[in-house]
Amino acid sequence: MQILSFYIVFVVLGELGSYAIGRTVEQWSPTASLPTFLACFFIVFWLAWRLAVRVTEPKAA
Repeated sequence: MQILSFYIVFVVLGELGSYAIGRTVEQWSPTASLPTFLACFFIVFWLAWRLAVRVTEPKAA
């Protein structure tokens, strides 16, 4: 259950970052903002899982 909690927190924070990146890119190029946001959007799910696993893995004694 703990791993899911970490995963959800990392996803929410990552998606907020994706939104901010997409909005920033939109200032320079409106057509590039959607592909940039979508790339960040999907990368966040992968990265959040990797981080959640790393944070919750048992420590070797």
